[in-house]
Amino acid sequence: MGNISDYIEVDPFSDNPLTADEVNLLVNREEVRKRIGDLIHSASHGFPQNIAILGEDGIGKTSMINFIEAKMKLYNGLFFSRINLAEGTESRTMVKSLIGNLLNQLDLGLGSKVLYHLKLGKKVSREEMLKRLKGIEITQNKQLKESLFNILSYSQAVTEKKASPEDFYEILEMLREVLELMGRKPKAIIILIDEGQYVARSHSVDLLQQMRLIFQKKPYMLVVGGSPDLFSRFGQVEPTFNNLFPEQNRLRLTPLEYQHVKELLEKRLGLVRKKGSGIDPFETECIERLLHLSDGNPRYVIRIASESLQHGRDQNSITTREIERASSLIVREMGRDRFDRLNEDEREIILTLARHGSLSITDIQKNSDSNYDLSTFGRKVRTLSDRGYLLVKIRGNKRICHLKRAIYKYAKELVQFA
Repeated sequence: MGNISDYIEVDPFSDNPLTADEVNLLVNREEVRKRIGDLIHSASHGFPQNIAILGEDGIGKTSMINFIEAKMKLYNGLFFSRINLAEGTESRTMVKSLIGNLLNQLDLGLGSKVLYHLKLGKKVSREEMLKRLKGIEITQNKQLKESLFNILSYSQAVTEKKASPEDFYEILEMLREVLELMGRKPKAIIILIDEGQYVARSHSVDLLQQMRLIFQKKPYMLVVGGSPDLFSRFGQVEPTFNNLFPEQNRLRLTPLEYQHVKELLEKRLGLVRKKGSGIDPFETECIERLLHLSDGNPRYVIRIASESLQHGRDQNSITTREIERASSLIVREMGRDRFDRLNEDEREIILTLARHGSLSITDIQKNSDSNYDLSTFGRKVRTLSDRGYLLVKIRGNKRICHLKRAIYKYAKELVQFA
């Protein structure tokens, strides 16, 4: 009688975002990848278009942005800055990322040295700047030296105060000038923003308005990843911002289906296989269970598969029993994580559904403690559906709402012990 180690050497089910070298592990993303390839090719010929990658948590947005970044490196004339946002990220942080990333692409180390000046907390002279940039391959072009100094001086002023939307624009224009002075006239200057919902805040209206002015002009191009309701969030803050993104460039990542889960298992196991083939050591019935318990979310397919290997490591195969045991832990924690991201109004809807089961939107309103009108409830339910918290099915003339498995299991515990 063998065990799991007879089939595979190590657990290949890591849910970290895929790097450029691992893009072949993506499943159910062929059409999106082709569209992205076409858009980047167009940008390399001087025709940039803005792109949005949309999907719920764990669906693979960051992996796709990694893919975009890798594709851009294959073309001359494309310069880019990757900005990873989190709650509370300030625009001055975005400015520093732009400076460092774009100048380093001109000459490795140039951006890092300029950012080093910013950390000094004092103004420096042209002579000091040039002395500290010694070793950087810059020409003796007087205008180029002046442009580099202007970037440094302006950026120091930005870091000493709260950066404004105008600062964002001015820095980009200065960087474009430096690119051109160094003989590197850009076909496109591309800004990649992961988790774009963090700039869809009421206090960011000025920033969105300024970004709208920037990214509707050549050579600038914006790539943003975010939740399925990202454009609804932008629209509530600055409606015209959505005009930047043609509908055909709003690329939505959909959940996996049966054949995709099978392909995912085969690809991951193929990396570490010692013997066997296909999805061994997983039994065929496991695919259906993984699909059902994960709601087709790639992150949770991978996490449940990983945990099931731990449960079955002393056996020669993984059965649905191990999948069920693994999901009891993973799914509950998934629900907790997702519930914690909701605001109070959204939690109230989730808890009402957990308490009463599947309900129409009208019945959710009746059973809720909130005083919102029916149309407001409808919008909130649609947002939760877009973000992958619940399903809405038509039954007669009613829309019936069902919580997805992970959020249901966690919310049900909350109402039982309330």
